[in-house]
Amino acid sequence: MKIIINRMLVLVTALVVLASCEKDEVKAVYKMGNSPVLTTSSNALILEQDNATNDALTMNWSAAEYGYSAAQTFTLQMAPSGSDFTGDMAEVNVRASSSKTFTVGELNREMLKIIPFGQASEVDVRIKSFVTDSIAPAYSNTITLTITPYQDIILYSYPQALNVAGNYQDWSPDKAPQIVSLSNDGDYEGYINFDNANPEFKIVKGDNWGAGDFGDAGSGKLSNGGNNLKLTDGAGVYRLKANTTTMTWSATRITTWGVIGSATTNGWDASTPMEFDETTGSWVLVSNLFEGELKFRANNGWDINFGDNKSNLDGKPDYGGDNIAITSAGNYTIRLNIGVAGNYSYTIKKNL
Repeated sequence: MKIIINRMLVLVTALVVLASCEKDEVKAVYKMGNSPVLTTSSNALILEQDNATNDALTMNWSAAEYGYSAAQTFTLQMAPSGSDFTGDMAEVNVRASSSKTFTVGELNREMLKIIPFGQASEVDVRIKSFVTDSIAPAYSNTITLTITPYQDIILYSYPQALNVAGNYQDWSPDKAPQIVSLSNDGDYEGYINFDNANPEFKIVKGDNWGAGDFGDAGSGKLSNGGNNLKLTDGAGVYRLKANTTTMTWSATRITTWGVIGSATTNGWDASTPMEFDETTGSWVLVSNLFEGELKFRANNGWDINFGDNKSNLDGKPDYGGDNIAITSAGNYTIRLNIGVAGNYSYTIKKNL
């Protein structure tokens, strides 16, 4: 009997200890105090590529209070305003820091993940505090910034690029748009908005007339120097091509770009037209898309069309490239950015 009683005492003691441990565990569950507090050095920024290495924005924040000493790591989250951080989002892991200063170039790269270049857009920012998977993250206040990012342009020079100076831009080679030979093989092309009713131009071998230029030798031929090149179809956007090996040139007036394919409302039967944005040289469309595929094409035909030959869709269009997959139906903003030769890109972003 004594042995049984002792065993019962041991069992009761163990249960008391276990219950005490369970109470301790309950006490260990944090009682959330203050959330992080975020501040920013500015609320409105116009970013410019010439200032890419300059400081643009500093964000500071306090730590969250979890009711006990917690080692916290922080992530800056940035998203289009009003999205509630549920769609496209740029995230920067700042580890255990309490501040982050972005250069213009760094901030621009993050912004291009979520908003278009060339226009002012509102962006919500907040800080996320993380301790462990077993504890819900803490989030700071949300601050809304107005930011205008720029197109991150690769600059080319002769012989990889030729400047197109003409009466549509005061005959200034140093301010002229370019046509580019990405393969550096003498075969150049680019899209130029000639806004003069009777466009005339020369193709210059640099940013000044002293570098030499190409002119008109008649019947689609180029000459060194020579007469002005002329377009007879009036003002508009043209795809301009020149080959300095064969000494030939051509220009195709672009009346429209559109999207076509099983993901579009018209299927493969007809293009859905895009609108031209003169400020950025981009073509833009807001439209419903289905699961399926699409391509970009000019002038409702297949002579000039873009796909994407990268299986991971790198956002850089390829002439005659593979169909672009749309994996989720919804309303999208589609942009084809071809205003700067050698820097073509596209974005297809789902709207909330």
